Amino acid sequence: MDKSLEKLDDTRVEDIEHAHIRRETSMFGKNGLDMHEMAVLSAEEMRAERRFVLKLDLIVLPLIAVMYFLATLDRGDISNAAVAGMNDELHITAHQLSQCVAFFYIGYIVCQIPGNLFMRMIGPNIQLGCAMIGWGLGTTLLCEAKNWQSIAGIRVMIGAIEAFIQAGPLYLTLWYRREELATRGAIFFSMMAVAGSMNGLIAYGVEYNLNGVHGWGAWRWIFLIEGIMSVGMGFVVLALLPSTPEKTTWMFSEKEREIAMRRSREAFNVAHTKIEPKQLIAVVKDPKVVFVFVHEYQSGMLLKLLAGNASSAWIFDTTDPAVDNSSSRNLSFGSTFLVGMGTYPAVVLIQSWMNSNIIGFTKRYEICRDVADYPPTNADFPSRAGSLAFIMVFGQSFALLGAEIFDDAPHYYRGKGLSLGAMVVAPVVTLLFMFYLRRANDRKRRDQDSEEAAAKRALSLEEICDAHPDFMFWY
Repeated sequence: MDKSLEKLDDTRVEDIEHAHIRRETSMFGKNGLDMHEMAVLSAEEMRAERRFVLKLDLIVLPLIAVMYFLATLDRGDISNAAVAGMNDELHITAHQLSQCVAFFYIGYIVCQIPGNLFMRMIGPNIQLGCAMIGWGLGTTLLCEAKNWQSIAGIRVMIGAIEAFIQAGPLYLTLWYRREELATRGAIFFSMMAVAGSMNGLIAYGVEYNLNGVHGWGAWRWIFLIEGIMSVGMGFVVLALLPSTPEKTTWMFSEKEREIAMRRSREAFNVAHTKIEPKQLIAVVKDPKVVFVFVHEYQSGMLLKLLAGNASSAWIFDTTDPAVDNSSSRNLSFGSTFLVGMGTYPAVVLIQSWMNSNIIGFTKRYEICRDVADYPPTNADFPSRAGSLAFIMVFGQSFALLGAEIFDDAPHYYRGKGLSLGAMVVAPVVTLLFMFYLRRANDRKRRDQDSEEAAAKRALSLEEICDAHPDFMFWY
């Protein structure tokens, strides 16, 4: 047999994939960061790019924003249904209602990591659109619930399906550069606040106009209407949301596709990436992710618990003599506005920072044999998809905890005390985090001319992620 054929037969699939990536990198120079450098554009090219970004803002951003709006409506419908007569009709106690709320997060937490990791494999438009259809159907089923057990079971399913839409921020990193993400993130995350204010108005309108129609209580109509809205919007997302830049086949011209792929590279993305399970272990070892874990706990999720649970407590306990004091009640209610002003920006900033500073999707390559054995072949580096998924899992775990810590009515001293402690510690953690990132950047600058840095430069960002000597963190 021809020796060249024998050599071809012995070639592993992984080596072929690696060769493809390295050829792609070599097109842009020997430095693995070169392919991600900002291109120098002519005046005409800059105008074309501005038109392209405007097109994204008019198509992609509204679809993602509406998706988050409906997802937030879905999370709040259980409380509105309880007020609209569900508890009385199904004889649901306060503890059982709390379990129905908490069970949503069980499915949500379990499916959060797969929801991020499989986005590119499934296709963003298919994953996000089908997730909307799935949770909309689940919400619609709730209108036929006969007891609290069926509600709790369906909400586990809804949480599992809804976890797949949390790849939305990750999806935006494929289309927007990192200096553009914070603004877009603020826009679609603001829909969570809008939905929170609209939810009560929708429930009021339904209760006022549809209560008793066709023999149904208002709470059943709430589930039916909001479920149908999500299903309908899911089909719109399936039809209109672009896939990844390299797979978009319509809606964008060939020139716009070239702009999209160039911008995706400038956002530190590589088209040919696959899932590497070992990289998930690297996520929990990364000090940056651990810092964000702590910050998520302290400045984000417990504030979110205070905003959500204390507001609900104000609604449900106003008839209690212990809290029937208008001045105290008004003070508590007014304080929730301050909590919201701190909570929502924190969520936006955490996710935007993660997407901008942790790069690489889910794949690292064991290809260091030809670059002075650095980094070692068993080295693992954290990925953007894995890191964002773990942060969400960690944060939502405290949402699940909320049902337990806010159970000492009517004053809820335990939950509010934990939240207050979080607010005190959060600034300290933030300062330590900034100091750590500054030290990391200084270390990279100091070692720019070392042999280790030269070896790393031969690798692509998908191979060593944010450990690349020329990649600097933003803070």
